[in-house]
Amino acid sequence: MLKATTLGRMAFVLVAGTLPVQPALAEQSEEDLAMQLANPVAALISVPFQFNYNQNLGPVDEGEQWQLNVQPVIPFSLTPDWNLISRTIVPLVHQSDIFPGAGSQSGVGDVLQSLFFSPAAPTAGGWIWGVGPA
Repeated sequence: MLKATTLGRMAFVLVAGTLPVQPALAEQSEEDLAMQLANPVAALISVPFQFNYNQNLGPVDEGEQWQLNVQPVIPFSLTPDWNLISRTIVPLVHQSDIFPGAGSQSGVGDVLQSLFFSPAAPTAGGWIWGVGPA
C-alpha cells in the first residue's frame, strides 16, 4: 500500500520527467508560441492534469476516492512530413472506507497509452488529423 505522500512523489517524478520541453521556447515570440499552442501537432510537450473526487462509495456509502490523472502528450518527429504523438494517462489513486474495515489504499491505476501518426503540417484545406489505436 502506498501513502498519499508517495502518490505526491510519484506525480512529481512523472511531471519532472516531461519538463525539458524546448530550450528555444523562451526565444520565441508570443505570437509564434500562441500559434504552436493552437496547433495540436506542434512540437510542444503538454502535461495536463485532471482531478476527480468521488464520495459516498461502497455498500454503506461512506467511502471516498481521489484520483489525479497525469496526461502527458509528447510529439516525436519521425520524418520531415510525419509525427508520432504519444498520449499517456497515468491515474494516481487514493481511496478510503470503500468497504467497512478495509482502511485506505493508494497506488497507480491502469495506465492507458495511445499513439497517433499525424502529418507534420496541416493539409492544404487547414485540416489536422491523426490515426492510431487508443
